Amino acid sequence: MSEFVPRWEHADTTDEKGSPRRAWIPADFGADGRFVTRRLLAKAGQGYIVLAEDRWSGGEVVIKGMWWSETALDDPRLVQNALSVQQTQRRQGLRAVRQATQLTQQCPVVISVESQPSPSLTAAGRHPDSLPPESFLVQQFIGQRGGASRTLQHEIEARALEQRRFTEGELLDLAEQLCNTLAALHTERHNGKTSSKGWIHADLKPENILVLGPPARYVLIDYDAAVQVGDYISTTTQAYAPPGPEGSDEPGERGEANVRFDIYMLGATLAHAAALKRLDPQQYRQLYAEDLEASAPGRRYLTSLNYGPVLTNALATCLSARKFRLASVDRVRIDLARARSATVLQSALRTLGGSPR
Repeated sequence: MSEFVPRWEHADTTDEKGSPRRAWIPADFGADGRFVTRRLLAKAGQGYIVLAEDRWSGGEVVIKGMWWSETALDDPRLVQNALSVQQTQRRQGLRAVRQATQLTQQCPVVISVESQPSPSLTAAGRHPDSLPPESFLVQQFIGQRGGASRTLQHEIEARALEQRRFTEGELLDLAEQLCNTLAALHTERHNGKTSSKGWIHADLKPENILVLGPPARYVLIDYDAAVQVGDYISTTTQAYAPPGPEGSDEPGERGEANVRFDIYMLGATLAHAAALKRLDPQQYRQLYAEDLEASAPGRRYLTSLNYGPVLTNALATCLSARKFRLASVDRVRIDLARARSATVLQSALRTLGGSPR
């Protein structure tokens, strides 16, 4: 693998105020240069991810850093506030990752949090000599040595080119594994007389799901947007989040984080996998409508994908208005179990020469 050349990387999207975002990717991370940068893996969302080599063990890790807005890089007065926002988001993500790891073992393990003088502020050259530290999350690398694991987004794109749709059993495998992770994340924790709220991932989408195997194993990653139940959801991906009011470009249901928010994103992700393409905004709004007649075209589209009626109804319910949506992942799992039973029955009927319906 060729040596990495330090450089500026630019985010695909601006910040909430419209300012472009970028970050300087250094040759190594950690105060002692323990982690040597090999290559950039991803730069979507609130931060970037690099593949690095651990000098101590020789193994590979992934390192996650946060973007800097051009505004903050140009104005030293804004640096401390930007760092404070980064640190808050990092702490929230860490706590959510640890909860998911403890309860499911399905999350990449956190190896360390490295703190060093900010590479981006250093490269910008507009700040005092005494630079504030910036933190970076170091996690277990999951995948083949020297390369990244495939994401569900990659899998969907490959299947679309091959016109090879997910079978109902494969779609149920995906749904069940994601539900298992979400159930652990949403669980309220109790320790003696103390308890802590569950967490909402808030950014469930195909790009944040690793695909391992065969047999296929799906791992939900990127917990930087996670918030505790009841908190404000500041970061999500609009294409998979509940729609906001008619005419608004902002996602809805962000005021108080609720498990139904993740259930909606689960439904949007599963619908994308089922159709091998994202539903268009009009179809999402149709399915979200409280009026049965208004939602009918969206439901007809899901039915046209020709999955079983139980699974199709589960998808439609996940994508419905909040008051009609299932209240917990456990309720979703009940529907998935019913769909699995129906699939097994249909398979048995076909084997016996009977009608699958």
